[in-house]
Amino acid sequence: MSAPVSRRALLRGAAGAAAAVALAPHLGCARFLKRRGEVPVESREVPTACELCPNKCAVLAVVEGGRIRKLNPNPLSPKSRGMLCARGNAAVRSVYDPDRVKQPLIRAGARGEGKWRPVSWDEAFDFAAGKLKAIKGQHGPEAVLWSSTEGFQEEFFSNLGLAYGSPNLVRHPTLCLASVNLAYSMTFGTVPSFDLLNADYVIMSGANRFESIITPDTMDLVESTMNRKAKLVYLDPRFTVTASKADEWFPVRPGGDMAFILALLHVIIGEDRVDREFVAAHCHGFDELRAHVQQYTPKWAAAETEIPAADIVRIAREFADAAPRALYYAGRRSSWYVNDFQMRRAQAILNAVVGSWDREGGVVPNSKIGLGELLYMPWDEPTAPRIDELDARFPLAAKGDGVFLQARENVLAGTPYPVKGWMVYKQDPMNALPDRGRTQKMIEGMDFVGVIDTQMSDTAWFADVILPESTYLERLDPLHGLPGIWPVVVMRQQVIKPIHDTRANLEIVQGLAKRLGLGDYFDYTIEQWVAEQAKELPVDNPLAHLQKHGVFAAPGAPFYGTTRKPDHRFLTRSGKIELYSERLAEAGHDPLPTYVAPTPPPADSFRVLLGRKATHTHAGTTNNAWLHELTPTNDLWINPVPAAALGIAHGDVVEVASKVGKVRLPARVTEEIRPDCVFMLHGFGKKSRQLRLAYNNGASDADVLETAWDRVSGNAAFHETFVTVRKVGEAPHA
Repeated sequence: MSAPVSRRALLRGAAGAAAAVALAPHLGCARFLKRRGEVPVESREVPTACELCPNKCAVLAVVEGGRIRKLNPNPLSPKSRGMLCARGNAAVRSVYDPDRVKQPLIRAGARGEGKWRPVSWDEAFDFAAGKLKAIKGQHGPEAVLWSSTEGFQEEFFSNLGLAYGSPNLVRHPTLCLASVNLAYSMTFGTVPSFDLLNADYVIMSGANRFESIITPDTMDLVESTMNRKAKLVYLDPRFTVTASKADEWFPVRPGGDMAFILALLHVIIGEDRVDREFVAAHCHGFDELRAHVQQYTPKWAAAETEIPAADIVRIAREFADAAPRALYYAGRRSSWYVNDFQMRRAQAILNAVVGSWDREGGVVPNSKIGLGELLYMPWDEPTAPRIDELDARFPLAAKGDGVFLQARENVLAGTPYPVKGWMVYKQDPMNALPDRGRTQKMIEGMDFVGVIDTQMSDTAWFADVILPESTYLERLDPLHGLPGIWPVVVMRQQVIKPIHDTRANLEIVQGLAKRLGLGDYFDYTIEQWVAEQAKELPVDNPLAHLQKHGVFAAPGAPFYGTTRKPDHRFLTRSGKIELYSERLAEAGHDPLPTYVAPTPPPADSFRVLLGRKATHTHAGTTNNAWLHELTPTNDLWINPVPAAALGIAHGDVVEVASKVGKVRLPARVTEEIRPDCVFMLHGFGKKSRQLRLAYNNGASDADVLETAWDRVSGNAAFHETFVTVRKVGEAPHA
């Protein structure tokens, strides 16, 4: 690394803080920190990795007398940097939550009635396997949909679906990351990281990174913008926490971000502020791009975005001048509009033409640490076509992720064939998908719904059988490599034994596989799996190293510029960074980002926006008592001008209605949102009565969001719904 203020320096401080940890083994090291009367209480620290959000921060669990007393950050990880957020700390509560599903349950009444019969694992496995066999015998293996979200044991669940013979696996990225992943991989041949720590100029569209925390990006942004005074330009229809910390905030017209980026390209290319040497050596289609962006003038963009043309010109020049330590940040949740993929493509292209690719402070291809693999018996690949018709409708989309919304619509239509079963792992489609009524209708049309989860989610509430998974602190998981500018491998090891009659996902998969005649494909233990993974790590006795430290980080500083060599071939058709894409053209899409103006809200309507806070992860933590105290419910942000016209005061109860449903919640009258938008925090309004803190608390955006998806990736588009708002109750103080 060339900069004196570096990640290496950061880790030196972390290593000093971790000295006591490094000097003594974690496991088997008994210390007597407390005494209760004359009886000593044994205390030990177990390194593991958090599962309360996708960041996978390194954790030291403090165990006393067999009970988890505290979770501390593990300073040895360059990802989490000796920090642990509110969600990570609250994982203790998840273990000891009285609302947990504590043993297998079979439905004993109508779906959604809440009547359950506790059963043994053998009875639960027999019941579920019997249903799956019956569906397979009558309709074929493709008649069962398998859906899941990201997790260290997700692979076992997916493998069971494939071994069963179903091609219908759909994953969480199709509701989150799909459009950004596809856009950047179509441009660079890979999905990169953003070197926010060393950037001098950062532009963000709606990535509320100071409030919806993603490590290490949030911490890097704090360091670069708050301490080093790098410039942050932020576009968002809402005045978020990130907007409050930015140097400039523009309340962009929703869906106008792409117009802003294309105008930046117009100025930078028109004024010859590109990195000509880099573009000539490593980019494909620059001449086509130059001709394409001539139409997108700052004056035109000002009308589309409501950002003054003079500011667009100035920002374009500042951005190019700051390059290569300048980047347009993609963010994580990219599912906004039906043209989202092309907006993300425009971001990637802008980063490329100023030469910020693979440079310190720019956009950097990820490094990763290789892991070994356990060899197991392979199964025959599924032969039926996918229910979401991926090859015909979304040929460029990730085959392993599928397109969830298209799958749901086809299941409801019974085309191209019937789907009568649904297995769900660690996911809550009733809250994750728009138009909850249609998701519930799909469930009601199923012969069988099985759910593997730690809690009674809304989807579990309507299931036929619930197979309770142990929490992450009660099980050993596969090792997980975190690619990035500084790659690491983390180990999630068991901290305590399960306190209820729950099992790890692999054990659940094995129980089902045995009864489905598929047991030979899962004839291994989790310990064998982990041991094989660890063998490839470049350290003496790698498994013992991970058990002791919980993390293995790539030695040395990050390296930049490996893809800028003359003979480097990018993983694209041309072997270069594709500003112009023949593959997109062949698939019937615009080969260059082409702006399509979003539909404006009808009269007396608003575009509904949704978002998240660092105190909750999606819809999965709103029943956690500790996190509930921090963010107990949600409300509706509405600008004072339309609120006054509608007779709405702060705190009044309002009804929010769309074409597909309606909800009620308190109004937050605030100037921190545009007059043509309203905003709801995601994750509230649960239907499951077993989630006692979350049940009927606040409102679920899934009840009002209409079904829409990105044209290229199939990613759900969550900001395409218009709603009306009316007052239905007075504020409590009125």
